Amino acid sequence: MSEDLATSAWGPPGASRDAADEQRFAASFELMTAVLGGARLPDLLNLVTAQARALAHVPLAFIALPVEDGNMLRIDVADGADGDLVRGLTVRRGRSMLGRAFASRRALSARIAADQTLSRLPPGPILILPLETGETTRGVLAVLGRPGAQPFGPATARQLLLFADMAARLVELAEGRRTDGAEAAADGAHVIDGLRPPQPGLM
Repeated sequence: MSEDLATSAWGPPGASRDAADEQRFAASFELMTAVLGGARLPDLLNLVTAQARALAHVPLAFIALPVEDGNMLRIDVADGADGDLVRGLTVRRGRSMLGRAFASRRALSARIAADQTLSRLPPGPILILPLETGETTRGVLAVLGRPGAQPFGPATARQLLLFADMAARLVELAEGRRTDGAEAAADGAHVIDGLRPPQPGLM
């Protein structure tokens, strides 16, 4: 059984989340620094998964990206234990939780056992987040908890959703640099300057 996570249900961040907010800000700043430093897209994706795994305190995080035919997602990047079990795995958009999160642009909380396409992985809780910019979805970011662990709570989901939102915009910028070269690079600092986490009162 899976569950779509509505942002409005998570509520505003409280004082107890200050440390988690600081960790997310630090992770986002590291991504921004990498982009400004001209990081290649594969390196940036590796950094996104590593940071997501640290934020969620889980053994595995991975990113699935759309492939050329438009009907499939492929797990191109994985960080942590069991990453080799899914790296390179291709799944159909319409027959997987990854595809559901990609198509709906909504975070999805479930257990691995609910999706046969990810049956190679240990049967822990999974949180899948769309890497979407508001205009397009670049892929999905997933974090996998240990077998027997409780589902991801609202506080963790909120932090990861905000992180995924920032990551998606930086991935888009890195892709633009790869295709447009110097012109996109010249606009990089301006774009990053406009990337700001949502204010607490807006959540």
